[in-house]
Amino acid sequence: MNFFGWVGQSCIASFLYIIDFTCFLTQTLAVWQPHRNVFNRAVYSNLLGQLIYTGIDAIAMISFLAVLVGIGATSQLIYIMQAITGAGDLTEILARLVVSELGPLITGVILVGRSCSAIAVDLGNTKVRGEIEPLEFLGIDVADYFVVPRIICMMISQVTLALYFSILMVLSGVFFSAFIYHFSAQESLLQLLNKMTVNVVMIFMLKNLIFGLVIGALACFHGLLVENSPTQVPQQMQKAVVRSLVFLFLADGYFLLVTL
Repeated sequence: MNFFGWVGQSCIASFLYIIDFTCFLTQTLAVWQPHRNVFNRAVYSNLLGQLIYTGIDAIAMISFLAVLVGIGATSQLIYIMQAITGAGDLTEILARLVVSELGPLITGVILVGRSCSAIAVDLGNTKVRGEIEPLEFLGIDVADYFVVPRIICMMISQVTLALYFSILMVLSGVFFSAFIYHFSAQESLLQLLNKMTVNVVMIFMLKNLIFGLVIGALACFHGLLVENSPTQVPQQMQKAVVRSLVFLFLADGYFLLVTL
């Protein structure tokens, strides 16, 4: 196969993959009925368990990385911006680059590596063990019981953890820089808070909701693609992680271009 044939085949395969994934996501969201499912004991228990694993259990890692990035990257950015442009543009850079870009992106990468892979492996092993077909025979919708709770938990976790990560990263970076470079941390934080307009907050929320939606859906999609072979579990997990990362960077680049 020549180069152009390989490119054409890859484009067709990617296009068909996007169609399959879009249909999967649409059908999954169509079966969700919040007025009925949220109060279902089985679904509620599954939802709570996923939320604990995806969100609460990740707080320690998020906290450590937020402080590390705040001290290592944010403080250096503050020093460079003060040396080049002065304090006037510092809060604009912090609001635009650190809060709106680094926070959601790094949080998404952490959730992809930690939760997306785990969801794909969990659903893949569940399907290999033959635990899904009996539920379907009992009339239980797989998307209703397995997929939607994981997607919702991923969306909630992405939004809350990205907000927590951004706040902790900015605080650690600003206070560390104020101690080293001798400027008013309180004044910088107040100026940064004034930059948080409704438009900035809405874009931040929308970006993280989309990140969480697609990451969770990709994990479930690839987990359910596993057939009866255990060797397919790590293969689909790898595909879920790689394609989630590709989506993250493409979507982040799109939001960056739109908000310029």
